Amino acid sequence: MERDSGAANWMLPAGFEDMGPRQAEALEGKRRELLDLFGTWGYRQVIPPMLEHLESLLTGSAIDLDLETWKVLDQASGRVLGFRSDMTPQMARIDVQMTRADEARRLCYAGTVLRARPDALGGSRAPFQVGAELFGVASAEADLEILSLMIESVQRCCPGSDLVLDLGHVAIPRRLAEASGLPQSAREELLRLLERKAWPDLRQLLRRHAVVEASETAFRALSELHGDREVLARARQRLAAFTDLAQPLEELDFVWQMLAQRYPQLCIRADLAEMQGHRYHTGMLFALFSPLRGAAIARGGRYDGVGQAFGRYRPATGFSLDLRPLLRELEEERKTPKVWAPSGGDSTLWQAICDLRSQGYVVVQDLGKETGQGPMIPEGFDAVLQREQGRWALLSQSPELPFSAS
Repeated sequence: MERDSGAANWMLPAGFEDMGPRQAEALEGKRRELLDLFGTWGYRQVIPPMLEHLESLLTGSAIDLDLETWKVLDQASGRVLGFRSDMTPQMARIDVQMTRADEARRLCYAGTVLRARPDALGGSRAPFQVGAELFGVASAEADLEILSLMIESVQRCCPGSDLVLDLGHVAIPRRLAEASGLPQSAREELLRLLERKAWPDLRQLLRRHAVVEASETAFRALSELHGDREVLARARQRLAAFTDLAQPLEELDFVWQMLAQRYPQLCIRADLAEMQGHRYHTGMLFALFSPLRGAAIARGGRYDGVGQAFGRYRPATGFSLDLRPLLRELEEERKTPKVWAPSGGDSTLWQAICDLRSQGYVVVQDLGKETGQGPMIPEGFDAVLQREQGRWALLSQSPELPFSAS
């Protein structure tokens, strides 16, 4: 059977798709809105390059991104380059290059990243990532600011949705692992099992290495420490022997209390065994979910020290979200009123069209008959521009659209 080469030419690779006008308008509108929101919080936009030297993108703990990164050979230098699969390492590099002292720096970004593998079955390999990063502040107040900004960003993208915030803290399971007395290789295996929530395998590992009873009891308790705010009180009681867990538990309690005051309708949950991205994150972890979606809408966390590979240790916390999966909801939002205008070269008509556009209307001028199509509003439009008693006015559906012609 002869292959249809024409059809093969226009088919896109798996995980990539075009965005039509409605999708592009929705994405661009929300991109602008979120960047404006970030700006009101003091976050300044930066635009890193799509392509960098591979070692810059995978430096330090960002090595976890290796399998997600597309790699190419730079014909000019002979070095291997990578397409960014996440913007956070780039933010760390930019922060170090811009910072001259131990100052706080707020950066934000919006753009496409490329993934060698999709996040989920049938998912996009070109997410449109929007996010914010706060550098130079190691306190829980910085995590609270990023969390608040993440919540308000998602509320802009999913208005009216019942959101669920999941909290965790990498330091809790990591410090328990360090206190277990396991050798380094076994400790790393334990953390990998913990990240997968493979509790039977984890218990077998602890028994195989004959860890002290206190550690085995602690990990048994950790598997049950998830739920609402009372889980923090249970953790203090059941993990009281591990005094170095007091600080991460206090940080979670502080953030929980403040978020409950700021966003009383938000459902907050905690999982103290959460370890996703444990080689990358160093402190608090957070993710926002909607009951209508299986995957997280936005994720973030603390990743102190990522800038050390660029010459300076910097505390850092941030979040990101992918706008692409939200496009269906964004398309349903109220659009700018669309006006049909008749054709013709009359100067007063042109002035009226300019006035409408300056007031925020979308105006499409007919390029056909000079006489136009009469007073009927064409399908897909909200109003018609027509002459009434020597002046141009809008004929619109109820309620009337405001228009002031010069």
